[in-house]
Amino acid sequence: MDEQTHYWQKFDETFFNDGYRLCNAFIGHDFSVKNIFAAQKQLYVVVDQLIDSFIGRSRTEGNPPECRKGCAFCCHQTVLASTYELLYLADFLKRKYPGKLVEGVRAKLEAKAVLTRGLKLDGLLKFKMPCPLLHPTGGYCTSYQARPVACRIYLSSSEASCRLDLEQPENDSVFPSLYEMPLRAGRMLNEGFQARLREGRIDKLQVFETTIEQGVLSAFEPEAAQKWLTGKKVFKQLV
Repeated sequence: MDEQTHYWQKFDETFFNDGYRLCNAFIGHDFSVKNIFAAQKQLYVVVDQLIDSFIGRSRTEGNPPECRKGCAFCCHQTVLASTYELLYLADFLKRKYPGKLVEGVRAKLEAKAVLTRGLKLDGLLKFKMPCPLLHPTGGYCTSYQARPVACRIYLSSSEASCRLDLEQPENDSVFPSLYEMPLRAGRMLNEGFQARLREGRIDKLQVFETTIEQGVLSAFEPEAAQKWLTGKKVFKQLV
């Protein structure tokens, strides 16, 4: 094993274990929706702190990210999130948009779900359309506080590369210039978190990724979180 491979292996193990321990600290004695949501909130705090620290270091080294409020090229691609993240996001939306207001959110989710439902992964990754939670004129996320890990760790050093990725979805040689460290650290934190959730419940708990639009619609159903917790089928897996 070469030195670089060994470094990344230890890196992955460290963040995986951190995610596992964070989750366990909240659900170790009470596996409840309340505690899972509290654990997720703390996970997002940790991820955001990691990103802030990385941004500071990148600026010091002369390679700052070009991400900024109002730049929403990345908000036009398909976002995959874990089922528990989607339950958390749905809960946030129902509290932020009570009563009839949430129906407007639901309508936007359904409009995109109609177009993405049935697409295989390759098609989803090339599908470009504004996220239903993207403000139509302000270019910002209307559920920013509850956005999934995938959105939090998406950090680019080149706005032009993100624009090109949006404009040329069929061009397999075009990629946004994303930083590897936050992508990898956030992913491993989430995988460790997920591993603790699945522990002892591998054949029971629905833990997989699906699109925001389809996942949140499922999570909007009555008692979805509690049904999910008890092993009932709430979400549909991607084709």
